[in-house]
Amino acid sequence: MIVCRLSYARRARRDSRAVLFVALCSAVACGDGRPEAEDTSRSTVQVSDSAGVTNIALGRVEDLSIPDLETRLVFSTRELGIELFYVGDAVLLGDGGVALANTGASEVLIFSGDGSLSTRIGGQGEGPGEFSAITTLIGTPQGFVAYDARLARLTEFSASGEFLDSRPLSAQSAIVDLRPLAIAADGSMLAILGEQRFFMPEGTKRDTTPLLAFADPGTEPDTLAMLPATEWSYGEIPGGGVTRREPGFGRDIVAGGFRDRAILGDTELFELSIHTAAGRLTRRIRGSAGGWPVTADEIETSRAARLARRGPDAPDWYVEFVENAPFRETHPAFHSAVLGPEELVWIGLATRPAEETRDWLVIGPDGQPRGRLNLPADASVLAVDADRFVVLQRDALDEEEVRLYRYR
Repeated sequence: MIVCRLSYARRARRDSRAVLFVALCSAVACGDGRPEAEDTSRSTVQVSDSAGVTNIALGRVEDLSIPDLETRLVFSTRELGIELFYVGDAVLLGDGGVALANTGASEVLIFSGDGSLSTRIGGQGEGPGEFSAITTLIGTPQGFVAYDARLARLTEFSASGEFLDSRPLSAQSAIVDLRPLAIAADGSMLAILGEQRFFMPEGTKRDTTPLLAFADPGTEPDTLAMLPATEWSYGEIPGGGVTRREPGFGRDIVAGGFRDRAILGDTELFELSIHTAAGRLTRRIRGSAGGWPVTADEIETSRAARLARRGPDAPDWYVEFVENAPFRETHPAFHSAVLGPEELVWIGLATRPAEETRDWLVIGPDGQPRGRLNLPADASVLAVDADRFVVLQRDALDEEEVRLYRYR
């Protein structure tokens, strides 16, 4: 009964993966290659279809004339007195509830539509319905699937939290950094790898991550493409060793999913693509935003903030590393993206360091902008659907708060 039920027919064949690879490389940057930037100066949104792929050209995002959406708070974990410990993910359930991965406590919290806490499921362990490290939640028609990275196991629950089934990944695919993005009813799954651990003495380099297609989670995946991932700045530590940090205004991969769809992008360019769990491209979104020149004041402010986070006892080598670390000359094109039902997309726009809020552009299933929301710049949008969204925030003491909103 698991989304990836225990008996799946392997329908995909390796000879078809080459076709998918070409499609993926035309939609997102593969390896070191970059797609040619097209003229996106039009202010009118254009939606077209080509061979079953929906193409959305937003033009200059700042020129879009779209309404501000209204929001209403449904509940806050802080107001409910619920303590959180490293929230990993969230899923909006079909019955109006919310499933929240309280990863640090090895549990999933399930809230009802009115905001009350219905149940806690899981707990530390390796038995059925228990967890070691919950990293991903993916919605299903019955409820949701939780992925445990340390156990390399998918576990399905109903919307009420009832344990339904579990499935371990194959020994070859039991990688701690695996990040499932989408799972289809036939068992196919699309995933990437999380943080890579490549080190070099100095300089700046972007990680790459494979886009993996599983015909069945119990089988070895096929690699569809190599995608650019997190950008890192490297430096040597006195006495041996290497350290790294994300460079100021660096670039990163954008990857997420909703049920049997995954969204991929690269903050280098304002381009996003949506794929099925088998890897087939279904939608492209392109536009123009961000990319402003980074000022000298922004660089100094960023360096000061990093040193302040380390504290007054930062070693001299670390101070030197931060003060000499390279910075990007321009801001990213955008910040992040979250996928919803029927290929609804929320896009977090780029902001400057001094700005306290961030605009989120909501693109409807028809490809047209539905509106814009303004949220705290440091807020993480965990999940969205047609009229609800879940936001995670951390205060100055790093205490977490999750809020559920309705919007229209």
